[in-house]
Amino acid sequence: MEFVGEELLLVHLFLSFLLLLPPLWNLFCLLAKESHTQKLRTLAITAPAYYTLLSACLFSGFVIWAMLGFVTTFKILLMLILWFICFGLEILRHKRQKLTKVEANPHKREAFFRFAKLKYSFDLCAFAILLLWIL
Repeated sequence: MEFVGEELLLVHLFLSFLLLLPPLWNLFCLLAKESHTQKLRTLAITAPAYYTLLSACLFSGFVIWAMLGFVTTFKILLMLILWFICFGLEILRHKRQKLTKVEANPHKREAFFRFAKLKYSFDLCAFAILLLWIL
């Protein structure tokens, strides 16, 4: 039984490491690309992958948590809270992006891009610190 738990933990850690890629890519594109349409297109293309990885990490985490008998520890609570914060902010970013596509005001677009940079910086730092702390 321990072997299965260790394998599931490795799968969860692998998915967690993959979770660093979408925020890193989005930050790179937000900082490197000049065109607003290219930035918006990149964010729109990577959003489904980010949602998929968030969901896969949540599911694998719940499976491992169930194997532990739903024993609540500080690390597990921290992982859940960070997941909900990142997921909620991603939904908020997605809604703001839809409004930004039709907005002609450059100040509102720049405000959206500042929000997106802060959001992805937070995601990247939070997941990296959490992974380093867990390992």
